[in-house]
Amino acid sequence: MNKLYQRDLKALAQDFRSSGDLTKLCRTTGTDLNLIQMYSLHPQYREFNIPKPHGGWRKIETPVYELMAILRRFNLYLQAVYYRYRTQAAYGFIMHPKDDPNPKNILENARRHLGNRFMLKIDLKDFFYQIKKQRIYKLFKSNIFEFPNKTAQILSDLFTYKGRLPMGTPTSPVLSNFASIQLDNDLQKWADERQVVYTRFADDMTFSANNQMFTHKDLEAIKYICTKNKFVLQTEKTIFYNAFDEKMVTGLVLHDTVDILPQFYKELNKDIIRLKHLAEASIIVQNDMHNHIFDKFKQEVQGKINFIGMVEGYNSKEFYDYNNRYKAALHPDTEQLFSRWTHFNYI
Repeated sequence: MNKLYQRDLKALAQDFRSSGDLTKLCRTTGTDLNLIQMYSLHPQYREFNIPKPHGGWRKIETPVYELMAILRRFNLYLQAVYYRYRTQAAYGFIMHPKDDPNPKNILENARRHLGNRFMLKIDLKDFFYQIKKQRIYKLFKSNIFEFPNKTAQILSDLFTYKGRLPMGTPTSPVLSNFASIQLDNDLQKWADERQVVYTRFADDMTFSANNQMFTHKDLEAIKYICTKNKFVLQTEKTIFYNAFDEKMVTGLVLHDTVDILPQFYKELNKDIIRLKHLAEASIIVQNDMHNHIFDKFKQEVQGKINFIGMVEGYNSKEFYDYNNRYKAALHPDTEQLFSRWTHFNYI
């Protein structure tokens, strides 16, 4: 889908919120009522673990293909509604209309804290898992949606797994933003009273100030607000930054500008080598499963290069160099390739 304008999001949100009845809601979203009822009663997920960047494992619960398609359709409309209710602090998982002069993303989240000498970083523990089915039901009953009981119940069943938001579905991020509206508003009030900048990117909360250090008393006040809103802090990940510490926000480092960490480039260098090998293999071995893996990895590498463009600029040397290396990796010399892969010496 091409990028939408603000008026498009407004129309999508109005259509979704005015549907109410489940039959009308399915007509609006282009989904099948029988399938929605079936998956709300019997959600089907595949569970697996992936390694976290800094050690440990993250459980992923991905819906089966048919359910995934339904959730993607609903995600578009939920995102359109959230755009109207987005908080000042939220920067993650928010749609960016073409005509939005102030887009919210990982780069803008970090930029909000540029120039501030003191910082406090806090993570919410098991963010999606803390958001229970009952909270989603209450969301659809709230004045944001005002859906009937049956619609609210089926949607809360459809969007949750094991009684809470799953990790690995299209709808969990936007629903987590909805569930955090009151949290953001309460923390924003606390921050404004102290001339503190507050932003949240998913479960990463950042507070910064120019004229005052953060103390454990501040941490306790933030913890109290989170607890009141039924969120728990991952206290072992809390970081206090002083005036002369190098500061990081969601993987970006703050100097005079927002910069990408050297480690990101090191990993991308490895990825481009892997991509070249996968591209060669996809030419030699015409296998659907292999090509699917190749396509997914190709998108991942391209996303990282676009990230460089967003942070460093699309005219920067870094973006230009990595974009050229990406293209070169995808188009190996086929004459040399077939010679190398098919020439064997027999003893």
